Amino acid sequence: MHSQIKHRQKERGSVLVIGLIFGSLLLLSAGLLLKYGVTEKVINERHFLRMEAQNAAEASVEYGFAELKNRWENKTSFTANELSSSPLELPETISSFFAGSNVDTNTMSVIGGQVSTGKWIFIDPEDPANQLDPQKQKLVFSRNVMVYGKAESTPPVGMRNTDPLDVYCSQMLQVRDSPLFGHAIFYNMDLEFHPGPYMNVVGPVHSNGDIYVQSGGGIRFHSTMMSGEGIFHSYKKDMARLSGQLKKVEIKTPGGSWKQMYKGSGDKMADSSYYDSKMGDDWKDEAENRWDGMVGSKDHEVPNMKPMNIEDYIPDDPDTRVNELRNPAYALIEPQLASSDGDYKGTAVQKEQFSYKAGLVLRVREDAAAPSGYDYDFVTYQRSVAAKPNSARTLGADGKPVEVVLDKTLLPAGLVTIEKYAENSIGVPTSGFYDRRQLETMDVVEVDIDLLRSTVDDTASNFNPTAWNGSYQMNAGQYDWNGVMYVEIPYSASSAGRPDKVRKADSGIAVRIKNGSKIPSPTGAVDPGFTFATNAPLYVMGNYNADGRPRTGSATAPDSSSEKPAALIADAITILSNNWQTEDYDGKSKNKPHTRAANFTEVSAAFLTGQSPTVPHTSNFSGGVHNFPRFLEKWSSTEFRYRGSLVALFESEVNWRHMRPNFGSWYSPPRRNWGFSTIFANGQYPPGTPNARDFRRKNFKFITKAEYAAAVEEL
Repeated sequence: MHSQIKHRQKERGSVLVIGLIFGSLLLLSAGLLLKYGVTEKVINERHFLRMEAQNAAEASVEYGFAELKNRWENKTSFTANELSSSPLELPETISSFFAGSNVDTNTMSVIGGQVSTGKWIFIDPEDPANQLDPQKQKLVFSRNVMVYGKAESTPPVGMRNTDPLDVYCSQMLQVRDSPLFGHAIFYNMDLEFHPGPYMNVVGPVHSNGDIYVQSGGGIRFHSTMMSGEGIFHSYKKDMARLSGQLKKVEIKTPGGSWKQMYKGSGDKMADSSYYDSKMGDDWKDEAENRWDGMVGSKDHEVPNMKPMNIEDYIPDDPDTRVNELRNPAYALIEPQLASSDGDYKGTAVQKEQFSYKAGLVLRVREDAAAPSGYDYDFVTYQRSVAAKPNSARTLGADGKPVEVVLDKTLLPAGLVTIEKYAENSIGVPTSGFYDRRQLETMDVVEVDIDLLRSTVDDTASNFNPTAWNGSYQMNAGQYDWNGVMYVEIPYSASSAGRPDKVRKADSGIAVRIKNGSKIPSPTGAVDPGFTFATNAPLYVMGNYNADGRPRTGSATAPDSSSEKPAALIADAITILSNNWQTEDYDGKSKNKPHTRAANFTEVSAAFLTGQSPTVPHTSNFSGGVHNFPRFLEKWSSTEFRYRGSLVALFESEVNWRHMRPNFGSWYSPPRRNWGFSTIFANGQYPPGTPNARDFRRKNFKFITKAEYAAAVEEL
């Protein structure tokens, strides 16, 4: 009996001990859990603090980029240490922006590093890092600057860990200048492709507006096709798809595959059967996946690549009663104006104008006493550094470059001839000519390029070093020639309050160049090649910068290794075949084109000129890029060979008439053998080539305090 009681007492004692042990374990676990929870809370709090600091540091770098873009949007030159002398500063508004957070805005900073000297780089389309780069497959001149950001988060009251959290980061900003002539085709407005025959486009294509593309015979893009707006398989004139323009539109991928805009099945007249911007939200991913970044639009953040210092082009809206047109890029071909003139556009724009860049200016002026009604002078400009023909011009009190009038008495006869339009009693032109597209008579200022070459180019067989009688310097160290010549035609009075301040040349006066198979490019020139610019419409008569032999060269390859880069820049450009001069088509210029049969003609030069853009649902249309240069002859199956770069930068203001349905009344199209010059593709451009600029961020990373300190110390 006693033994049973004793045994039961032992059992109750064991249960008590076990209970105490379990209780202790539970208390210990609860303590551990509580400690873990507190630790986890501290970790989470620190994590959120770090995130706040990271976001603030990144925001400081983003602000630095925005500030640099604002500063450098139109800045031509950079010094290596300019961000030391003019440092980046965060705005006072950051305190209100980060109000309510734990970010200590007093400790935030942004620092810009050294600006690199810059170099030409090729944006390789096969590099995965460049997949979405709109400048891929182009040469760009790149300058880099590192931007460093710092931010600190302060723990709020009550946190166990009161140490502030510092975060540092860095990112590179690339400032990239892209020569406009680095494109096969560049439009500052809507770009239209609707060729009848098969067409190859070799070289980068860019439009700041929409791209409309169809083809009656097929079209292949061998390089990038980029639009700052949308890309549409459509015909702008009718704002619809044409049933006769349904052949393949193909773009080549970096891997060498050809991918169509057509999806491969479905009704070829239906929007749903094509990859284009009408797809809406699906377009971005579909275009990236299909063409590996070779096709891009605003959905892919393709930038508006306007020329330096030039504001955005704004077309007129035909559906309103007011004229919204803003044609600011037209300033590039305008003459120099006094700073007091109502149409003066400021020194930044002035430096981009070809009338400012020119080393030789031919100024034509009205003169009632002259037989033609015109006379002319040659001038050059005084410069800040006399030995450097591209140095800043010396400006007078009126804000215009100070001129040196040149001696023209010894220049060869026929270098410049001027004819007033006239016709006989039966309406046949006897001087000047008639432009059937423009429906206008033309007084003609004609420049013989071969004779010009004899006065400035020491490589010419007929070079005469005394032609300028010492007034134009052609010796090393005192060189006036810089490869840019500008012809100034009399221009209209003030544009009477136009917001874009356009000052256009008088109508009915044309500049024509002839005998240009070899262009001036002397051995002492700063840049090889020749740029010919004018504020008037330009007519190119015969071969230009090309030998005119069908068996030499091609639409992309030069005739010889001695061919130089050239550019022609004007209000509008019209091509006249070799026959125009030899058969005297001036006298037949009022006739229908069958009386003016063209022959093989070859031009190698970039064209920078105006267009007359399509007005949808009207008879006014541009004719598309395949009608970029204008014609006035019967070409039929005759070849016009062109290698260069086609740049439509503004609306034509003088020869403004559109293509019309009756275009057969003034020309029949040539067999177009057109291409992107390999001279430009290899990075050699004509003197004075304008640049467009874009900015690209690269290599963002968070860095340590030591890395930040070391980087800042080196600045």
